[in-house]
Amino acid sequence: MLISSIYTICLFIITSVLAIPPKEGSDSDPAKQYLVTDLPGLHENIDDDFKPIMYAGQVELFPENNTMYFFWKFTDPKKSTDSAYSKRSIFWLNGGPGCSSMDGALLETGPFRINQDEKVVMNNGSWHKAGDVVYVDQPAGTGFSYTDQGKWLHDLPDMAFYFLKFMEKYYEIYPEEIDNDIYFAGESYAGQYIPYIADAILKRNAKLEEGQKKYNLKSLLIGNGWVSPNEQSLSYLPFFIENKLIDKENPRWMELLGDHEKCQRIVDGIDSKFDDKELNPAELDSNLCEGILTKLLSATVNGDGADDDQRCINMYDFTLRDSWPGCGINWPFELKYVTPFLRNDEVKHDLNLRVMKTWRECSGRVGRNFNAQHSFPSVHLLPDLLKQVPIILFSGMNDIICNSKGTLQYVLKLNWNGRKGFENPDAKLDWIHDDKKVGYVIQERNLTFIDIYNSSHMVPYDLPEVSRALLEIATNNYDIRDVDETNQNLVTYPLGVQKKGKIEVNPPSTPSSNDDSTTSETSDSQPDTVSSAGTSAEAETETEAEPTVNKVARLIQLAVILIVIWGLYLLYASWRARPSPIMKKNGGNGRKKNVQWADQLSRFEEEADASQLKGFFAKTMDRFRTTEGQGSYARAQSDDYIDDIELGEGIGETQLDDFIIGSDDEREGELEQPTHKSGNMDTDTNKNMKNSSNESKNKNTV
Repeated sequence: MLISSIYTICLFIITSVLAIPPKEGSDSDPAKQYLVTDLPGLHENIDDDFKPIMYAGQVELFPENNTMYFFWKFTDPKKSTDSAYSKRSIFWLNGGPGCSSMDGALLETGPFRINQDEKVVMNNGSWHKAGDVVYVDQPAGTGFSYTDQGKWLHDLPDMAFYFLKFMEKYYEIYPEEIDNDIYFAGESYAGQYIPYIADAILKRNAKLEEGQKKYNLKSLLIGNGWVSPNEQSLSYLPFFIENKLIDKENPRWMELLGDHEKCQRIVDGIDSKFDDKELNPAELDSNLCEGILTKLLSATVNGDGADDDQRCINMYDFTLRDSWPGCGINWPFELKYVTPFLRNDEVKHDLNLRVMKTWRECSGRVGRNFNAQHSFPSVHLLPDLLKQVPIILFSGMNDIICNSKGTLQYVLKLNWNGRKGFENPDAKLDWIHDDKKVGYVIQERNLTFIDIYNSSHMVPYDLPEVSRALLEIATNNYDIRDVDETNQNLVTYPLGVQKKGKIEVNPPSTPSSNDDSTTSETSDSQPDTVSSAGTSAEAETETEAEPTVNKVARLIQLAVILIVIWGLYLLYASWRARPSPIMKKNGGNGRKKNVQWADQLSRFEEEADASQLKGFFAKTMDRFRTTEGQGSYARAQSDDYIDDIELGEGIGETQLDDFIIGSDDEREGELEQPTHKSGNMDTDTNKNMKNSSNESKNKNTV
């Protein structure tokens, strides 16, 4: 009987394991371990037609120093397999250095925003409708990415090397995407990241090793980019003057003018040696020029009885105000929802984290260590890149810190594709999107400059659908329309509507290398809202294949469960039918017998009656727990059964980070420890200090 019980228990355990839904990624498909199937608010706030297919997790790059990059990928399940959108991969990077690309995912170009209940809601301007979007936290230590203490990156070439390692690992997980068209997009300090990554890709493509495939790099989109630091800082005082934010009557006017002149001399010295092959020390030090913005914000603080939160100009949108000395640190206001959302243990598990670290919008340690003191500013890379790759530089017109005026200043000095600057910078095309004027465009020799109205440092935050149309410009899906004999408009349409054909009079130069093939491919793309009836047969087959396999597995598991239950029933029936002698043999002595007294027999009868009231499963489990010859089932008292208060929920809530870079909340000696997902590592409750004069300038940053 003991052997039968052990056998039955083993069958029960095996069947229980089989009955558990299989862990995604446990089979031969490595992508499934990164599948995201749930988030707070996903099923209650997001329409089924809009729900993206999501993958997220930490990809190991270098096991010797525990370097892992976190990514979050969104793809549209409704996309047609033969459209250009289905063969398009967009890598999005935020800046800093050290600021998480989850800003982009949850505040800008991703399918979700976070509401006050810390749940996801829809963003109708999501870029994932125009191609797969992959948000990556990098360099190591940023956001949910991780590395060992002291293994921080310091320079741009190292950053590019690490990112190409990430791409290599990414395409091992998604090999079907390696032939996709690749677009890089980002903002602010990503104006340094993106050119360096693109340069590394082109060099890799030129020297492919055996077995390697070319990366199909198609275009770069840099929003309010920090590309030429000193040159762009020289624009601060003129920008304030043009927008009537300061005048000559300001008490600090002469001080500001003196700093501006010093910065001008630094820039002149840089320009005189721009083509030198050696690093120019003056170009690596932008403290004086960047400091002009800090002084301008200080000089324009409103102290005349204004509300505290309205005293300072917001450096990311000059039409807004903030408290002093924040001056934009508290913007966007939805960040106060994003931070606790990403610190939620449930969300961390949903995103498949291997290292359960506390999310910070910007890491002070990463920013302090990434000083780029051995790297040319990325403006030096643009001429060679423009020989092979179209680049779009777009700017929100209301931004101060990386404003459009500063961008145009360095572009007009730049030599690329045989000429210097734009030949005719006044030849502007009005950009018309969905029948509204949204900005203006200048295009020449593979470079497109776009100034976008009514938008800030984070254009997609303010104008998500307009920002998505930047991809239509990048893929040449637009019309040029004549207004009169001298003026033209560049016209884009809502997602899925194709260009109607160019009507040109002396059209400006358009990117020559992004070819007609892209345009023809784009013509097959599907509209933004696609009904289930309109989905292609290929897409239906692809999306239904996996559920069919799962259904078969579940049926097999159910059959096994029924068989085991039937076996248990037969075992129990056999046990119940056996004779129950009054005289029991003692297991230790074959000659002696124990006599069961009448009160014991009565107890056995009462237990039998009680057993009849139990369900089959309960009676079977009682049998498993019973020891042969033992008449009492009372549970023994034991010190083994105690609550583990160490794993309870006694840890206080973490404090929310402020929207800063150079924070002191991350101690240099503090080390994020890898833990199993069942652990709770969110014990860092340090609160950020608002040391804004140093920190604010670094959110050039986001």
